[in-house]
Amino acid sequence: MHNISSDAIEAFVESNMDYGMTHEQIKNFVVNSHVTDKRKLRQVLVEVERRNHDRKKVVLDKKRKEVEIARLKDRLNITEDPYERQLMQFDIEEFELDLNKFQVSLHQYDNEMATFMDWINKHWGSIEEVEKAAEYTEEDERKYWIARMGKQAAMDVYTTGKIGTGNLDSIAMMREDDQYATLNVAMQYSGLLNAGISKIQNELRPHLDKMMMDGSSPRIPTMEGIEDNLNLKLYEQLTGNEQKSIQSADQSETE
Repeated sequence: MHNISSDAIEAFVESNMDYGMTHEQIKNFVVNSHVTDKRKLRQVLVEVERRNHDRKKVVLDKKRKEVEIARLKDRLNITEDPYERQLMQFDIEEFELDLNKFQVSLHQYDNEMATFMDWINKHWGSIEEVEKAAEYTEEDERKYWIARMGKQAAMDVYTTGKIGTGNLDSIAMMREDDQYATLNVAMQYSGLLNAGISKIQNELRPHLDKMMMDGSSPRIPTMEGIEDNLNLKLYEQLTGNEQKSIQSADQSETE
């Protein structure tokens, strides 16, 4: 029987694991949650500002705890009451636990902020260039909402065959020219999305038909082992492992 302690797990997690959002999570679901480059930049700048501010506060909190620990240790050396000494020792231990958590928080802020700063530094070479790119007008906002509402409407069209009431109501609040532009974006996006997904389905069809006709019991796919090559195990069984694995984005393209 193995004897891994919970304290060992805690120490490993605090010293080795990255808390917070990963690079892929930030890139895909924070930055790319916006549909225009201007809005992506605004989001990144806000994320950096918030984390930089909060990190400074954590540093100050950490320094306060260190002072508290030093003061308690000095008092401990001159305190004779055994109960008071014991309580002070408990306080010291608790504050030292807090220091560990402060360090974890700092690591989290640094890890997340590095991803956002990498994104900025890949696109601009100076703060002056960032300031120029961050200039935002009402026309930029207009284009953003046309693109965003167009994409949201496209998702409705693809999944249900029509634009949902909520998105349609929002589009109806826009200027007439913008309504047309939004619906045009929606039809472009939904049509191209449908064509792309249909093409993938056509590539898979022979293998799916094979499963329907092989006389075996019904089988339901699972995500087990998906991280190996981004193929479902059941699909690999049907294709005889002939399907190529999807290449890592880091290997195939420059972000």
